[in-house]
Amino acid sequence: MITKEVTVTQRVHVTVDLAKFTPEFMAEFRESFYPFDTVDQHIAHLGQLHVRGLADHHSFIEGYGNADDMGIKFFSSVGSTETEVGS
Repeated sequence: MITKEVTVTQRVHVTVDLAKFTPEFMAEFRESFYPFDTVDQHIAHLGQLHVRGLADHHSFIEGYGNADDMGIKFFSSVGSTETEVGS
């Protein structure tokens, strides 16, 4: 049996409509999901959901609703995944 650490890095561009991230939306999201205080925290979360295959710009995203309605879009660069296996 063998165990190794694998580091996988992907780059994705995330676009959101700032006008949709109102103080009311932010407070409701914090109350129901995660304690995010900034739009950057939301963008990081959305990027993670996208690279894990849990969100795209035509899907319903829990906590956000319809991605198109929130102005959420994802753009991945071809060949942007890097993988490294540790010793």
